[in-house]
Amino acid sequence: MSSPLHIGLLLCHTFEPILEQVGGLNYPAIFRKQFLAIDRNIRFTDFKAYAGELPNNVDQCDVWLINGSPAGVYEDIEWIHQLSDFIKQLDEVKKPTFGICFGHQLMAQVLGGKVALSRKGWGIGASHNKVVEHASFMQPKAEMIDVMVFHQDQVEQLPKGAKVLASSDFCPNYMVQYNPHMLSIQGHPEFNTQMVQGVLSAPSFDDRPAIRAQGMANSAGTPDTQLLFQWIVNFYRQANRLVKAD
Repeated sequence: MSSPLHIGLLLCHTFEPILEQVGGLNYPAIFRKQFLAIDRNIRFTDFKAYAGELPNNVDQCDVWLINGSPAGVYEDIEWIHQLSDFIKQLDEVKKPTFGICFGHQLMAQVLGGKVALSRKGWGIGASHNKVVEHASFMQPKAEMIDVMVFHQDQVEQLPKGAKVLASSDFCPNYMVQYNPHMLSIQGHPEFNTQMVQGVLSAPSFDDRPAIRAQGMANSAGTPDTQLLFQWIVNFYRQANRLVKAD
């Protein structure tokens, strides 16, 4: 049996009305479902970072996950500044941390990269990405990963020392490992077709019919959900071992 793993969910948004409507689950429940399908020996603590709620200290959990948000990481918003400071603390003590979409962008920015509104437009729906480097935690191996995306911003400049693990023409810096304890992905491994379509059906897209139509047309497909969550768990456990051995 694997050793217990305590994941701290740093929630940057809930999307609760939309997700509950399409799947009956809120964000914390979705992450619990996906992680526990991989490893039953995991427990969770949730922090509403978007409401200014952060952990008392970096050791409150073994590992950390930063999820998506409609906000831009470059916006002058207090909770984003607070979360940025916490990410710096996590990096300083080498706490294993994984970022998704907004979390991916914020980690890149905090560690010295650059994030901007992409001139390529919206990325919505199924994305197909080539694995360009196989890290040891990426087991079982795959040459391509299919993950749902929902973003306008992109990481346009990587922090020093970061390496790209998966990439596409639309999003070159798709999956990035910054160091042995920090990893992030532009896509939403927790999303499926129904979730993407649920977000697009929200009133916030009523005045953007072309974007809504683009996303709806591109949202079909079966993402590599189980594979990605297996990789995340593998990464957490490997990073924990490396930190303890350091």
